[in-house]
Amino acid sequence: MNCSNAMISPDPPSPIAIHGAPRSGTTWLGQIFNSHPSCAYRYQPLFSYAFKNRIDFNSSEQAAKQFLHDLLHTEDQFVLQTGEASLAQGSPKFEKDPAPQFLAYKEVRYHQLLPHLMSIVPELRLVAIVRDPRDVLRSWRAAPREYAAEWNFASEWDCAPSKNAGQAENFYGYSGWKDSLQIFQRMTENHPERAIIVRYHDLKNVPSETTRHIFNFCGMNFSDQTCDFLRASTTTKGESDPYGVYRNNSDATAHAALDSEIEYAVLTDVKKEQLDFYLDPN
Repeated sequence: MNCSNAMISPDPPSPIAIHGAPRSGTTWLGQIFNSHPSCAYRYQPLFSYAFKNRIDFNSSEQAAKQFLHDLLHTEDQFVLQTGEASLAQGSPKFEKDPAPQFLAYKEVRYHQLLPHLMSIVPELRLVAIVRDPRDVLRSWRAAPREYAAEWNFASEWDCAPSKNAGQAENFYGYSGWKDSLQIFQRMTENHPERAIIVRYHDLKNVPSETTRHIFNFCGMNFSDQTCDFLRASTTTKGESDPYGVYRNNSDATAHAALDSEIEYAVLTDVKKEQLDFYLDPN
């Protein structure tokens, strides 16, 4: 990988929202942002106890900016993914500049709030990641904290009634994947200069090139630390943690075959909705 030390903008912290359906690669993408020395990274704040219900459809611009200010200065262990609140077994550690110029946070829930949040925070950028829905379903079924062994996958794969539990902020299952993608697409149409969609298989297959594109969109340089993390996270072997960020073989559990009827139903609907672009060609 070719590492570059281009200068970054001296602007004050710029907010970046990383969104994706559950099991779409948001944790890895989040750590790629975290690898940048001048980026403060936060984990699922709207799902945390510390920030739950801080943003809703009635939130004002002032409330949203206060939320971002508090997010930047939080000491909450879940949001920072430190101590006992850390979900991954081996989270990477990065050197940080004393005054971050970017604030990035990731969410796999609350996508329905994006249109309002984008409208009241004009400087907010959205980086949405979309993974092949078949791999999303396989990965979800293999994640013990998110899929209970006693559930019947034939009844769960589409609308995920047991996991979503009728809550609007949850986007599990194939329908959740499609609903979230429709929101992301609408954001790129309404805010083309502030919202992009990244395909997971592009990030995995050409990580350096894809990351450069993402960072350039966000006004960030491609740091040496990011270069090193991408190299490590795509070559390290032995990763078995479903919440880990090392991509060399961590997707192994996701490749267990879907029932042929489920896969057929997914592919049929994807083609009907003209969403083939998001299928992994490999």
